[in-house]
Amino acid sequence: MDDYPMYGLLVGFSLWGTFWRLLFPLGFWNTFTCRVDTRGGASTKPYTQEQVEETARILAERKAKKEKKEFLKQGKLKAIAEEQAAKKKKLEEEMVRLQQEEEEKRKAVEEEAATEEEEVEEEPLERRRGGDKGETSGTKGEDAWMEKKISEWVANLSLGEDEEALLYVPQEEREAGSNGEPPGPPDGRR
Repeated sequence: MDDYPMYGLLVGFSLWGTFWRLLFPLGFWNTFTCRVDTRGGASTKPYTQEQVEETARILAERKAKKEKKEFLKQGKLKAIAEEQAAKKKKLEEEMVRLQQEEEEKRKAVEEEAATEEEEVEEEPLERRRGGDKGETSGTKGEDAWMEKKISEWVANLSLGEDEEALLYVPQEEREAGSNGEPPGPPDGRR
């Protein structure tokens, strides 16, 4: 202790708060103004009966206002919840209606596709029946011309490049060229 002369003051100040609370457990001001109950039950509070009643009335009003605010808040929350429930129900009904419309559209499209498939299936059957009777889809001239071109293409598949160039010259000109006459202008003038 002799080495630290201020040690006593340090300990004293650190214990001062504890000592103060021990002397004045209800607070210094309340103890000295006598606003505490005595051990015998007698009150030393300086409030009159009117002040106590006024305080009770003010507290009751505050409590009533608080309850009223809470009631209004609950009412607003309930109204919001009902509104949301109504919106949700309306949206669900709308979704059901839209799903039914989509289902009807899908069924209509499927029915159209089914009728188109039936029509497509019926057409080849009719063509086959028509083929049995000897009818053709085009004229005889067109069929002959097609057969002629196909036979030319098949015959010329194995030709070389020189012979392939001759394919671009029409057959009539080739035949005319084989007679020894040079081909003339297309309009027939010489």
